[in-house]
Amino acid sequence: MLVRPHKGATHGALGRTLPHASLTRRTRSMGGSSADIEALLVDVTDPDNPTPGMLPAIFRDIVGRLDAAGLPYAVVGRIALTLHEQARFIGGIEIVADLEPDGHKDAAEFVRATQARFAAHMDPHQCRRPIDLNLRACTCATEAGLLAEAVTHPWFGVPARLASAEHLLWLWCSSDAPDHPVDAAALIAGGTVDLHRVQALLRETDDIEGKGRRRLRLTIGDAVLSTTFSFSRFMAERRAQLAPDRRPVWRLQPEANGDRDDP
Repeated sequence: MLVRPHKGATHGALGRTLPHASLTRRTRSMGGSSADIEALLVDVTDPDNPTPGMLPAIFRDIVGRLDAAGLPYAVVGRIALTLHEQARFIGGIEIVADLEPDGHKDAAEFVRATQARFAAHMDPHQCRRPIDLNLRACTCATEAGLLAEAVTHPWFGVPARLASAEHLLWLWCSSDAPDHPVDAAALIAGGTVDLHRVQALLRETDDIEGKGRRRLRLTIGDAVLSTTFSFSRFMAERRAQLAPDRRPVWRLQPEANGDRDDP
């Protein structure tokens, strides 16, 4: 029999008491679209630089090669994060594929072919801020299984397989890359990821020290703090808009006491 935890319960190794809704997948989508990404593909230091705007074309090229070869894959990184959260500026493409022994050679050829076609925007000798393309094999059987959960979605004008929220969070908690904690916290704050599932995945792949699960706990804390801070700031700004002359009671009391004459 399945026993559901009551609201506000402490959830096992997560070690925190959080609202139940924050630990389950919400039905509403809070994500953006590839059009939102395209709107941000501008070099603010050099608006005439065409390289950032070439990312969609490079994306379509490499995805087309993978589809033609019939290789299972999932787009990860901030491109996939946009499906679950808001869009951010993106300067690179990250893809994970289930590569057989012969597939590694094919993948390397795909990357070289794409780089040759878009050398003016991917070769560091030809442009100042080249677009990076990272196509790698799955790190373990768990990640290979997560490829099956990728969501096929129209992205930059072509159907593409975008990694699930659980795949992204598992990946970011399995690594100590400097930008992963920020992206992971944003994903959790968006409320589209099943934290119980990610915890179970990390239990399968974690090292003896449990670093991945420790990163998950820290990231949950960061997400809760950022969400609480944002809500508090929003309410403070809202109150100021509704009543600009309103002053908190704790400020009024000292002033009242100071104006009163001693007997």
